[in-house]
Amino acid sequence: MIKIFTNPTTEDKFKLMEFVYKNTNSFIMNTFGYLWADRNWWQNHPVEAYMVGDVIAGIHAKAIISKKAPDDTLKTYYIVTGKAFRGQGIAKKLIHHSLFNNTHYVKNYYVNTEENSEGVQFFTKVLQQNYRIEKNEFGTFDYVFELPIRTALDRFQDDV
Repeated sequence: MIKIFTNPTTEDKFKLMEFVYKNTNSFIMNTFGYLWADRNWWQNHPVEAYMVGDVIAGIHAKAIISKKAPDDTLKTYYIVTGKAFRGQGIAKKLIHHSLFNNTHYVKNYYVNTEENSEGVQFFTKVLQQNYRIEKNEFGTFDYVFELPIRTALDRFQDDV
């Protein structure tokens, strides 16, 4: 079940941040709580969590980046699956849910993933899309995927 944290309590925010911390080994991924608070995005860009009972199994933190309607872009900032739940398609389900619910509002899908992260293999496999490599503000390199949202939705549709 996907739970949308539209107006998260302080306790909810800490649970989401702790989930990311416990399930990643990346400094960049652990900037999640700071970034969402610093940009005041908790209410404007609700975090979605895949729940197994009361347990968070995965989170998707995304935002609609406005260029000029209808050329807006849905950007995945953080996608994290719990270590115990990996390989079960949870990340695909979370991203598919966001893409499906935003096809009428945005034209493109964008995600960048750090060169040494598991995201490179995941997005390369699922999106079947060429990527570009860019140096990020942390001095490492990101694999950048950008494609029309309907194409992305089709790619995430499999097995969902």
